[in-house]
Order: sequence, then C-alpha cells, then structure tokens
Amino acid sequence: MVDPFSLVVVGGLAALVLIFWLLGSHNPGSGLERVGLQSARELAERREELEAEDLDQMLRAHNARKRGRGEGEVTAEEYEARLLRERRQRE
Repeated sequence: MVDPFSLVVVGGLAALVLIFWLLGSHNPGSGLERVGLQSARELAERREELEAEDLDQMLRAHNARKRGRGEGEVTAEEYEARLLRERRQRE
C-alpha cells in the first residue's frame, strides 16, 4: 500500500508542472520579452546594425574632410580594401 502523504505530494507536484506548462503554452511571446530583455540573436543583429551606422557616419565625416581639402571621396569598399592591404603588410 502506498502512503497517502506521498500520493498527495506527487499529485501536487504533477499539478504544478501541468499548470506551469499550460500557462507557458498559452502565453504569446517569450519570457525575455516580458521582462524587457533580448535574445542573443536580436542583440547580435542590433550590434551589426549599429556598426554599419557607425561605419557610414565615419565615412561621411572622412569624406567631408577630404572634400574640404579638395581630395576625392572614399567608398566603403575602397576603405575595406585599404585595411586588408595594411593588415597583410603587418603580417
């Protein structure tokens, strides 16, 4: 014969698990959204967007200085190629 207290404890734990599972399956979104956090993927995407914006701002400022001196502008591709050449020279 099984102890009645054990049945009550096991039944109560099973009921709690079932309740939490049902609550989680019927709530839209994720728990991270509810507390104002972002997933790692969202953080990485946002960081990439900010870096692209930073690069654009830096190139615009750089080109504004070059125009002020009467020199030609630099594109992102040209700047990246220059950085790769410099990196290869250092190695």
